[in-house]
Amino acid sequence: MSSLVVVEHVRSVSSPSVYFKEATMVLSGRTTSFTMMLLMLVLLATPSITTRGVAGAEARQASPTSLNCGPLATPAPATPSVAAQPPVEPVAPPEDAVKMTVGYVPISIYAPLFVAKEKGYYAEQGLDVSLESFAGGGDLVALTATGDLDAAASGAGPAFWNAADAGLPFSVVAPGHSEGSPVATPLMISREACESGAITRVSDLRGKKVSVNARGATEYWLGQALATDGLTIDDIDLQTIPFPDAVVALASGALDAAMVAEPVATGAEQQGLAVRLLANFPVQDVQPTVIVANDKFIAEYPDAAQGFVTAYLKACRDLAGPGFKDPANLALIERYTSVPAALVGAAVQPVYSVDGRIDIAGLSKLQTFFRERGQLEYDEDIDPATLVDDRFVQAALPELGPYEPS
Repeated sequence: MSSLVVVEHVRSVSSPSVYFKEATMVLSGRTTSFTMMLLMLVLLATPSITTRGVAGAEARQASPTSLNCGPLATPAPATPSVAAQPPVEPVAPPEDAVKMTVGYVPISIYAPLFVAKEKGYYAEQGLDVSLESFAGGGDLVALTATGDLDAAASGAGPAFWNAADAGLPFSVVAPGHSEGSPVATPLMISREACESGAITRVSDLRGKKVSVNARGATEYWLGQALATDGLTIDDIDLQTIPFPDAVVALASGALDAAMVAEPVATGAEQQGLAVRLLANFPVQDVQPTVIVANDKFIAEYPDAAQGFVTAYLKACRDLAGPGFKDPANLALIERYTSVPAALVGAAVQPVYSVDGRIDIAGLSKLQTFFRERGQLEYDEDIDPATLVDDRFVQAALPELGPYEPS
């Protein structure tokens, strides 16, 4: 996936019952803050937000659309307060542990890396793993290939494919995340556009301004969303705007629709700024992120690579299904991302492969899409299978045993 990071902090506003999010989008090393813009917007919108209960219901009755203009109806996690949870005590690695440096961007989809470290799964495998945070993910494949990192969580966006074509020495050793139903990156419009009936369905976006955060996998998501109602990306006015800024643009009327990732999407709903025009569309068969490792490290330390993948898959199982919203896991995610645990718990969660399956067919779909959009620097397609080394996943499965849902 293209380089993106969303780091969020919740702060209070002097007006009662209103808060705003300070969100920072880091894209290719550049940071865009929209705190002041969002503060002004929320202060101006406060009266309408605090009376949404009555006004929203009346607008829905009067609107000609059947589109639900309220938040996505997902059950809140029935868990105790995160603050009440005892902290997970870090596990010290053995004295003879093999040291590994693993790169990541501080977003919740990479939670298995955090959980495996804090719950001692790496230490169990004889590893001393240092997690190194990066503002953007675009360089993580290159840093892994050069040996600056031993492994990393990375998006399978254009930079990934162009690095592979350049012959950089890295391999995909485990899957990242995928989407469930509903998706964790929905197509959103402003709440005002929904309640007024200005936009009632995806086909209403023809000729209108619609944004993605960056060129890459989210653009594929948009194409799939538009296709559900007979449109293509060529039928809309494509914009490139970071997720938090897109929410502001929707609420101000400067943008008609946007792809917005969790937990920004749920935060926008909670503040009454945006709603999901399309909460589900067919992208569940694509893994937009992967775990890569340096080929030299794999050759010199195969047992360490094996232990790393085993620990990672164990953490993926911890986070599968309801496990993601376990208060202890939410607390760890907050620690590494600075996203409030309550917001992470309320958002649509990612899906992790409990059997370690790396979706080669899905990687092919992404490569084909990026080529059609003119984002690849080479002419002949790469066989994704040549980039995958799944021997560590296959060896991990007998050690972990059958997956038993909690």
